[in-house]
Amino acid sequence: MSEKKQKQIMIDLSKAESYFRGGGMTIINKNFHFLLDKNFMEINKSLASDDKEEKRIWKNHIFCNFFDNGLHIEGDLVECGVYKGFSCAVACNYLNFERYKNKKLFLFDTWDGIPDDQLDDIRKKYPEMNNKYKSEENLELVNERFKKFPNVIKVKGKIPESFKSISLPDKISFLHLDLNTHIGEILALEKLFSRMSKGAICLLDDFGETIGKEQMIHEKKWFLERNHYVCEIPTGQAFVIKH
Repeated sequence: MSEKKQKQIMIDLSKAESYFRGGGMTIINKNFHFLLDKNFMEINKSLASDDKEEKRIWKNHIFCNFFDNGLHIEGDLVECGVYKGFSCAVACNYLNFERYKNKKLFLFDTWDGIPDDQLDDIRKKYPEMNNKYKSEENLELVNERFKKFPNVIKVKGKIPESFKSISLPDKISFLHLDLNTHIGEILALEKLFSRMSKGAICLLDDFGETIGKEQMIHEKKWFLERNHYVCEIPTGQAFVIKH
């Protein structure tokens, strides 16, 4: 970045009426209304297991809104790529998911890292990133976070094989893809996208991140072939509305 651009950024920041920094974003002069939601902020903070999770606040704001949309249209909710289950746990607590007796949330993950045959070329360069997904503590934390939600179903295994181990919902009202691999996510889309209800949202966690470039390229093509456009947002997420 040039010295001139750096100076302009400092000038903009010095004049800012409001300021947010986190999740790879620096944003000024916005209302940030969700930061004033005490219940949301307290839930996000109390459930965070580390500083990195706590800084997902804007991502979780987006997540909760799309999750809420899924509570009010036909179908169940599905997450592929759970890791520690933080965003879903925030949404379930914030939106009182246990009260929705007619809804189920399906959580799919290997809890043993990204399968070798599904690794994107970019991520092959950083094997240490995949190692963190292999800790047994991740599933233990998921079990703890969702123990009060009888309508949350955890499914361990590789996608798409794990889809055969249960009865998939006929209708899906919200789909979150966070598998960190375009191969796995497209395999999930091939099986699940046709089941999504009209107005349901498919949220892509890594689409806008530089490390998710392969996901962006391949998944954008996949959606365009089905006449659906992907909306990228500054958090690094992107979403598609099923029509």
